[in-house]
Amino acid sequence: MAARAHLVHAAAMSARPDAASMPERTSAYREVLAVYVVVWLLTFALSQTEGVPIVGEHRGELVGLLFLAVAMAMGARMGLERSGLTLGGLMLPDPETARAGATRSRDPLGLLDLLRGIRAALPSALRETGVALLVGLVVFPPFVVGFYFYTRPVPPFSWDNVEGTPPQAWDLAQLLLAQLLVVALPEEAFFGGYVQTRLADAAHATDPRLRTPSVLVGQAVLFALVHLASVLHVVRLAVFFPALLFGLIRAKRGGIGAALVFHALCNMLSEVLTRGWLS
Repeated sequence: MAARAHLVHAAAMSARPDAASMPERTSAYREVLAVYVVVWLLTFALSQTEGVPIVGEHRGELVGLLFLAVAMAMGARMGLERSGLTLGGLMLPDPETARAGATRSRDPLGLLDLLRGIRAALPSALRETGVALLVGLVVFPPFVVGFYFYTRPVPPFSWDNVEGTPPQAWDLAQLLLAQLLVVALPEEAFFGGYVQTRLADAAHATDPRLRTPSVLVGQAVLFALVHLASVLHVVRLAVFFPALLFGLIRAKRGGIGAALVFHALCNMLSEVLTRGWLS
């Protein structure tokens, strides 16, 4: 009886997901930590290049490229769709081209593939942008009120400080585009795409949308800490709180689209308020 009970207990233990997946979970944690440390150190190194010809002038863009390249490389190993990095299909190969291979000879630069991908991604892009705007309608009004009472600006808000003199709407468009492509896309691809997905593997998250608290908090902590690599100041850790929301949006939507648009809008709003009230 004792031997039989021992066998039953052993079988039950081996059937438990946590017990069976422990080596894989440990491996996932180690991978995330190793990749993150490398990215953090490279971000720190690039941030110290102010004054270096060419590199110093584009260190922000280079950091963004670093995040995006690592995210896409690691995400490809896990599957771009699972990692939330397909961007509505934009990052997936065109099925016709992959099947026939004939289009490539007529389109050596891949422009037709790019246009097809953009066309296929438009419905998803509009849908995710709508979600981001809805979240903004809820979050931004109290943020603006809190910003005002925290900073206590003396002069009234001035659009001239935001857009330059004379005011130009093109400045705002450029700022938004930069926030989307240079900041939000690389950061969400790395943290919402790769890190959040891999942390879910490590935490053995049973929720396919990666909403477990340890996953959300973990990616937000790493997101906040990487900001110390560029500016070593405790105030930089405040991004932990919006990072929680970015992670939750990514989890609920299954991809990074809405999160990256909302991320860019948050940065845009912060920049506009800072320029309009504090410049």
